[in-house]
Amino acid sequence: MVYEHAHLVIDPARADEFEAAVPLALKALRDAPGCQEANISRSVDQPGTYLLRAGWDHLEDHLEVFPTTPQAATVGEAIAGFFTEAPLVIHFEDAQI
Repeated sequence: MVYEHAHLVIDPARADEFEAAVPLALKALRDAPGCQEANISRSVDQPGTYLLRAGWDHLEDHLEVFPTTPQAATVGEAIAGFFTEAPLVIHFEDAQI
């Protein structure tokens, strides 16, 4: 599995509105082909900062398949308008270290 970590920054004054929109985005992510899990965490020391984590079967499921799906459009419509900067997205895999 490949884990997407997306660092999201929004206007802290819109946090309640953003958090109300997040469940729709998470449902769309979880319903997307190749997505096994999705959740979001709120920073405790940086207001307006969130970490979106999604588990994908393969990197291509996120980078190639997902952008073409109705679920991607739903995620964008639900939360993209809140971002004050482009999300920083990094992908990880489990390592036997």
